[in-house]
Amino acid sequence: MAAPAERRRHRATRPPREGSFLRHLRAALAGHSPGERRRSAPLLQRRVRRALCARRSPGLLSRVPYRALVCDLDGTLLLQPPDLDPDLVAGCRRAVSRGLIFCVATGRMPPGAERYLAELDASGPGIFYNGALVRDSEDGRDLMRLTLPRGLIWRAHEIFAHAPVNPLFYRDDQLYCLDESWAARLYSEEQAVPLEVIDQPGDFLSMGGFVKTLFIGHPETLPIVRDDLTRTVGEEARFVMTRRDYLEMIPPTASKGAALRVVADHLGVPLADIVAVGDQENDVEMIRAAGLGVAMPGAPEAVRNQAGRVAPTPDKGGLLALFREILPEYFD
Repeated sequence: MAAPAERRRHRATRPPREGSFLRHLRAALAGHSPGERRRSAPLLQRRVRRALCARRSPGLLSRVPYRALVCDLDGTLLLQPPDLDPDLVAGCRRAVSRGLIFCVATGRMPPGAERYLAELDASGPGIFYNGALVRDSEDGRDLMRLTLPRGLIWRAHEIFAHAPVNPLFYRDDQLYCLDESWAARLYSEEQAVPLEVIDQPGDFLSMGGFVKTLFIGHPETLPIVRDDLTRTVGEEARFVMTRRDYLEMIPPTASKGAALRVVADHLGVPLADIVAVGDQENDVEMIRAAGLGVAMPGAPEAVRNQAGRVAPTPDKGGLLALFREILPEYFD
């Protein structure tokens, strides 16, 4: 048996065990060049530390305060349209008064979201049209506006005109349709925006300036329509599901994640200091880009798998319970 002094010598020369933090950080930096490692290390350190805190004890997240909260609207903040939960509204307004930067990221057009932004006292820039538009809440200036290529919608017309869908078109913050169908009227009423029927589809849809197109249809039909449209438009647009019966065609570089980066740069807030919450495919890029991405409990599994946290169900406190846990400086 080795003498005590010899055992101490062996312990002193044994390489230290790598802790969980260093192990996860090393894995996160794997494959990066030395320059990329130097640039990425601070951000990755914060993300790894928060992920480990969440795994060991969710309450530890409060030790690393976040500065901004970005939430999807329909299916996230707005669970029972047309009204927001009064307790959630009160909590968000109180949080903003305490210094939280609060933003809404929605597929809606600005006129269809303004009521809710005012109720929630949203203090940061708004993300609209699923990331195609970022608008400053203070002066109404567009920080980013993306549009579909000129003539693209008319080229796609030969596909959706013969498909079992109801198309809606967005241009200059106005909503247009080919015919005033029941689905189009219902959507217009739910969004609280006027609907205008297009007189000359060929001329109008060949114009530029369209931000997005929405196709309302049956959940089993939309994937087929999506494939057909993708073959027609190629990489000139991207398609996202925003609801089981909503398929959207948006500019190819538009996403809530890209828009979140514009917001973060405008505010001077690192992405690592932002919490993002959403519930559908169109929220995934935003959830992945934020320091903490949260999925709603009813989100598809593919969305939940991309999130760092899943919000509690309404019977367990819902979003307010989550906000009180991860943002205790602002919510109580």
